[in-house]
Formats: sequence, C-alpha cells, structure tokens
Amino acid sequence: MAMNVLSTGMGWIDHQHGGLNRYFADYTKAMKEYGHTELGFVVAPQRAEMPSDRNISNATKELRMNHFLPRMKSVQKHTIQAIRSFRPDVFNPHFAFYTTMVTRNHIPSHIPIVTHFHGPWAMESRVEEKDGTGLIQGMKYWVKKQVELLTYRRSDSFIVLSEYFRDILKNNYGVDDRKIHIIPGAVDHHLFRPHPDREKLRSQLGILPDQPVLFCIRRLVRRMGIDRLIHAMVAVIREHPNVRLYIGGDGPMRNEFEALIVQLGLASNVHLLGRITNEELVSYYQAADASIVPTLTLEGFGLITVESLACGTPVLGTPYGGTKEILHRISDDLMFEDGTSEAMSRKIIDLLNRNMYLPSREACREEVLRRYTWNRVAEAVTEVFNEEINKRRMFRK
Repeated sequence: MAMNVLSTGMGWIDHQHGGLNRYFADYTKAMKEYGHTELGFVVAPQRAEMPSDRNISNATKELRMNHFLPRMKSVQKHTIQAIRSFRPDVFNPHFAFYTTMVTRNHIPSHIPIVTHFHGPWAMESRVEEKDGTGLIQGMKYWVKKQVELLTYRRSDSFIVLSEYFRDILKNNYGVDDRKIHIIPGAVDHHLFRPHPDREKLRSQLGILPDQPVLFCIRRLVRRMGIDRLIHAMVAVIREHPNVRLYIGGDGPMRNEFEALIVQLGLASNVHLLGRITNEELVSYYQAADASIVPTLTLEGFGLITVESLACGTPVLGTPYGGTKEILHRISDDLMFEDGTSEAMSRKIIDLLNRNMYLPSREACREEVLRRYTWNRVAEAVTEVFNEEINKRRMFRK
C-alpha cells in the first residue's frame, strides 16, 4: 500500500557527514522509489541547499540563532504544519532530540509513530566527552537520556539496524522487545561498486603496483578506535614497510592523531585524508586491499563495512556491535580478537602475509546484493508501517 510518510532526520549528508545522515538520505530516496510519498525535515546550516528532486526541507532555514531550543521549536512547527497539509499515514522520526517537542497530542490518534533508533545519543555523547566521569558530564548524560525517553515513550514501535541496538533499546531504555523490528541498513550498490579498472584507479591515486593499501573512514572521535589502529601500524610497518594506511574523516581528535602519527614515525605510511567527497570515498574503497573498522563501542550497524563490501573490498573489524553481526555471516576470521592495538596488528599482518581466509572481491559484492539493498529495506519498513496503521485502526474501533 502506497502511503504518505512524514520523516524527520538530523542533518543532510551533503552538508553534515555521518552514518545517520547518510542513512536518512538513502532511506527517503528508497521509500520514494518504492512508491510512497515522502515528506522530510532536517536541521541543516541556514543557507544549505536541499536537493530539488526530493521532498526534503531544512526546518531551520529561517533561524538566525543556532541554538538547540529554537531548532526544536522549528521542527515542532514544521511537523504540525505538515500533519495538517500533508496528512501523513505514518510519523517516522529518526533523531529523538529534534522531535522532543512533538507530543502525542500533536499527532492524530490514527497516525502511528514508528521511530528509527539509530543509536543511544546520551551514551554516545558520554563516551566521546573527554571527561565523561565528572559531575557536569554525568548531569549532561542524565538530561540527554531523559529527552530520549520522553520521545521513545510516545512511539508505537521501533526500527533498529542490528540485534546490538535492539538490546540497547530494550535494556537501557526499557522498550518492550515486541515493539522492536530489526531491519539491517543498506547501501546504494549502484554508487558503491567495484571499479572496472582497479589498477588504473590505484595509479591515479599514487599507489604503486603491488603496494598494500588499507583504508579506514571514521569520524575522528574517541570511540572509533583510530588511535589504537595508528599504534597497531608500528608493528605492521616493521614487517611490511611498503604498506599504506589512508584514514578518511574529520573530527575533534584530528590534531591529536596527526601528532601521534609523527610521534610514532609513521608519517610516510599513515595519512589522514580529512573530509572527503562521496566520489573520493568510493575510490578509496575500490583501491584498497582491505578496509579497517576499529570501532570500540556503539557500532550500531556498520554502514562503512557494507559500503566497502559493495565495492568488492573485504573488511577487518573489531568483534563488537553491528560490525560483528555483518562479518560473522562471512567469516569470523575477519574479526580482530579484541579492540587492542596488538590484536589489530596481528590480524593485519596475517592479512598481508596471506595467512588467513579472505573472501574474493566477487564474494564481498554478492553478500551485499543478497542482504543489504534498499529495496529490501523499503519492503520490510512498509510491512512495519502497515502493521502499525492497522493496529491504530483496530484501536479506534
């Protein structure tokens, strides 16, 4: 059944990088292609342009004050207006904080609220704060979690991307697991695909023939484990002095990581690329011999894992969260023993010495086409929406 879906996100991928924003952009496109009419709101920079072919608006375009309270009020205003004019069949928020002021009283009783849970915002903030144990940080965590709980109590059901996030939603937020639907994320497999002439691409990127190349794309924050990966490269380079590690992404830890690379004498082998374009991202996936996912905690799905596999490039990752669930389906041999730099270096050395199982580039791609396409996601989400719409109809009778 085609339906009107009102979705609220966090930011827009063209202006604010991140897994949630990437998912929201691809998700709203997939739902539209599946036959639904999508109307979405995000919070983006004041002059940010939204794509003209999509029904996505910047809810804070007219705001002069870049503060959380005006942003929340603006999302509330646009949502209430959309309910009157767009007449959605489903309200589908993707970021709890911005919809805090959208209460159940604002949503007609026949419209279900199906929330996408992309991660524990309060927990992520606490992990990424430098001083996460102080009184002030403890209070920030408590307040953020109360905001999340306030939003989640209104929801009829939830969509999560992994068993790991289902367990967090159940155990940390007290959500009945009967309300939780696991629908793994997906990748634009038309964009993320193997390169037709990989050797030519590698040459264009300045990579020498037969030179081992590793790639990692992460936001440069503490929980991503980038510092441990950098430390791991000391032992790797000792055995394979020709290896290169390219790290894409930006964040508050960039200066510290740059200093660490110089301090360890790795400047010739380890390169921080900073923020890269979508085209550059695809190129590095395609050119690499393996992608590395060193995340230490709160990896809800592992979008970068699926992106890399779609390009035909195998992945080595820590045995946590969504990364573990994806790699386990291929081979446990692709996971580090734990999140230490020693475990990372051992596995990477095994990879470069060809002393471990490594799936073919064709097998990597096939895994994505079998499990992680947007059409599969749109179909599964539609089933959840229909189920909740029918429940609301029964409730009204």
